[in-house]
Amino acid sequence: MKLKIGLIIVLIGFHFSSTEAGLIIKNITVIDAENALRTNQTIYIEDGVIQSINSSKKSDHQSNDLNNSIIDGNGKFLIPGLWDAHVHLTFIPEIDHETHFKLYLKNGVTSIRDTGALMKDLQPSLRFIEDNPNNTPRLFYAGPLIDGADRVYKGMEPGFPNLSIGIDENSDIEAVVDGLIEDGVTFLKSYEMLTRETYLKLLKIAKDNELRVTGHVPLSIDLEEAIEAGLGGMQHVRNMDLACAKDASSLLENRQDLLENEASIAGSALRTQIHSHQRYYAIDNTDSERCLRIIKKLSKYGVFQTPTLTINTFDSRRFYADPKWRETYQFLPKAAADDWMDGSIRLAKIEATEKAIKFDAWSLSLVKTMHEEGVRIIAGTDTPIGYLTPGYSLHKELELLAEAGLSNIEVLRSATITPAEFLGLEDQIGTIEVGKLADLVILDKNPLESISNTQSIHRVISKGQIQ
Repeated sequence: MKLKIGLIIVLIGFHFSSTEAGLIIKNITVIDAENALRTNQTIYIEDGVIQSINSSKKSDHQSNDLNNSIIDGNGKFLIPGLWDAHVHLTFIPEIDHETHFKLYLKNGVTSIRDTGALMKDLQPSLRFIEDNPNNTPRLFYAGPLIDGADRVYKGMEPGFPNLSIGIDENSDIEAVVDGLIEDGVTFLKSYEMLTRETYLKLLKIAKDNELRVTGHVPLSIDLEEAIEAGLGGMQHVRNMDLACAKDASSLLENRQDLLENEASIAGSALRTQIHSHQRYYAIDNTDSERCLRIIKKLSKYGVFQTPTLTINTFDSRRFYADPKWRETYQFLPKAAADDWMDGSIRLAKIEATEKAIKFDAWSLSLVKTMHEEGVRIIAGTDTPIGYLTPGYSLHKELELLAEAGLSNIEVLRSATITPAEFLGLEDQIGTIEVGKLADLVILDKNPLESISNTQSIHRVISKGQIQ
């Protein structure tokens, strides 16, 4: 699937500085998920694009090129810029977009995928990027969550800000999608309260417009039907638990009855009610053969998975209970930092429940099987939900993916080339090759030895600019 080139140019943030000086990185070991490890390389960057990659002994661009900036990469490692493919820039207004962008780049995250925000709230972020092209990450966005009439995120309850639009069979879904395309979206985010009929129509319209639909598979539809109808991606492995249950059909019928919502329950409460009734029951009653069949179908149909293990393990790993993690709050605006500190200390006093620990193990085991069966895994966090500090949380996600069974190079793949593939941009970004955009991270330590070494950041290069 390829996006329309006009949209690519706008959204991927091409910026040519028009200066004559280039950037040289010499004597460095180059690592990406598509090419063999390359030692003692010299990379020449100009106009935000990798112009050449050569053995340092053969490079045409030597240190006597006075017009060029030079970085000596001796003993260091070069990887593609990282992606956090599940963020919400507007979820916590106290954390402004400037803080988000600064922390992403600080942590080597040069591309982000916003998976749910009203366009009016996202516009300041887009304008800031336009005004500051050289020191901001690339931003790809879905616009609002596309939810049903009883939408979850409508800004009426604490913890559920207004992130969504509600549509049903009576809505002009095609006009909705056309409007989002005009707003510059490059994918769509579905949510759980959509009716089966509306969701199937959305998938068709998206396909006609060469857009992938990712998000939460609606509670109203059988997952296998959604896959066959054109599902593009899933977030949080959400509703895989329900689909893998021994009595999945009965659970679906029960959900469909509850979704009639005769009591007019708020969407957020109804969603929570359904999951509390079905999730842990389903995990305790998994049909392994059925689950494997679904996973194989996900692989066959090319459905991308963004498991967001950082948020799936929120109640079990409790990162917020670690004083070292809470040190990252210092980089947030004071109002947010104070609120997070108070909340973290309060929650840290509560022990992880048996259900939380069980969901943790189930999530990692599921990701392991998906990976083994060829499902493409994308790294994303759900930041800033769950006291997940922008940028820092991505490295937690990478560690959890490694714990789930991905090799270190496959973990790197999930945070570099695979999200680019989701957007049809793999020929422009995600690996270190001539002609590709110069989003790069220089590390002091080898990430193939330990994925935690992605945190040993020496320099970040975004859009060809040293940050």
